[in-house]
Amino acid sequence: MTIRVRLTTWYVVVGATTLVLLGVLVWLQYAGALRRSVEAVLQVQANAARELIEADPSSLPDVGSLERGLFLVVLGSDGKATYASPGAPQIGRPALGFSTLRTGNAAGDEVFSVDAGNGQVVVAGTSVADIDRNLDSLARTLVIVGGAGDVILVIGGWWLAGRALAPVAELTRQADAIDSSDLDQRLPEPARRDELGALTRTLNRMLGRVEEAVRRQRAFVIGASHDLRTPLAALRTELELALVQDSDETALREAVAAAHDDAVRLSELATGLLRLADAEPAGRPLDRQSVALGPLVRDSVGLAGKGGTARGVRIDSRAPDTVVRVDRSRLEQAIVNLLVNAVRFAPDNSAVELGAIVASEPAGRTLRVEVLDRGPGVANDLRANLFEPFVRSRTVGSTGMGLGLATAAAAVRAHGGTIGFDDRPGGGSRFWFSLPA
Repeated sequence: MTIRVRLTTWYVVVGATTLVLLGVLVWLQYAGALRRSVEAVLQVQANAARELIEADPSSLPDVGSLERGLFLVVLGSDGKATYASPGAPQIGRPALGFSTLRTGNAAGDEVFSVDAGNGQVVVAGTSVADIDRNLDSLARTLVIVGGAGDVILVIGGWWLAGRALAPVAELTRQADAIDSSDLDQRLPEPARRDELGALTRTLNRMLGRVEEAVRRQRAFVIGASHDLRTPLAALRTELELALVQDSDETALREAVAAAHDDAVRLSELATGLLRLADAEPAGRPLDRQSVALGPLVRDSVGLAGKGGTARGVRIDSRAPDTVVRVDRSRLEQAIVNLLVNAVRFAPDNSAVELGAIVASEPAGRTLRVEVLDRGPGVANDLRANLFEPFVRSRTVGSTGMGLGLATAAAAVRAHGGTIGFDDRPGGGSRFWFSLPA
């Protein structure tokens, strides 16, 4: 069932219910007013006849003064009628006041009785059938009006639903026209600040995220292809040369050694890609465990500090032994990769600083880690995409593959945390991340 059909159905149901309730209310109000009017007329007629009899017991009521449909009966002390207007039914002595009598009329008669003195009773009445006919006529009118109203509701509801959903249909058409080749397109946002405008802005933000994800995926594929193509081409060339050249043992060893270096680079690249895939939020499920922060930081320093020993680069760390709930392997990977990056660019005989604290916040405990170095800082052309795969410095002597910071960022995001960097006062960089602990 389409939204338009559902909206029309709701319009009709609500409108029809309202019409029914309104019709019942009108009918009840009219029935009450009609009965009160009849009772008032009966009371007036009976009192007028009583006053006439009391003034002159020998006089008779004026038949011409009776309204159409009414009858008047005067009963003596013996209960027999001493006077009856034309068409009046035979009735017994009723109780004083208003009552309904069952006479020859199947519907009964509504009467008002009043004491006229000397045992006489004046009875004014009318047939209940007249009241019922008026009420039935009103009921039929209300049914006809209600039926016509339902038809109008169906037509009007269908038209209104179509008008209300027309912008949504146009938005759907525009969104359907956007394909993977033009993800930079956006839906035109209406000027009005309503639900449709909010939906359009939400879809545009989603398109932005999709465009960014596709761009990152394409950049990843291009970077991986480039990094794989170079060592594979070199490996193939070296092996082909080894096959065609003379059996010179020295040249053969050199070719095999060069091929080994390329194979090692390929292995490291494959390992880095696997680590990146494993650290991603969509990769291996997060396995939070209770881990002592101090020993984890010291182990990370031991793994990352080996690369700077020959250049005299040391790592100074400070971290409490507080127990945190984290995925140990992912957190260790993030810390090690940040330290390795800092050590790689730190000046000889300098110190890389690592600090970790656990802060209590209203939303829960937060682990904050920062790594500081005195290196050259982050180049301007790398800042926007620093944590994406295969983004790396092109300076002479840089040997990284551009996966370390991307893997660290993926590990942090898998924890639901954030990662970033800024310039360190006095020169160098400060990398930081925070995550729930």
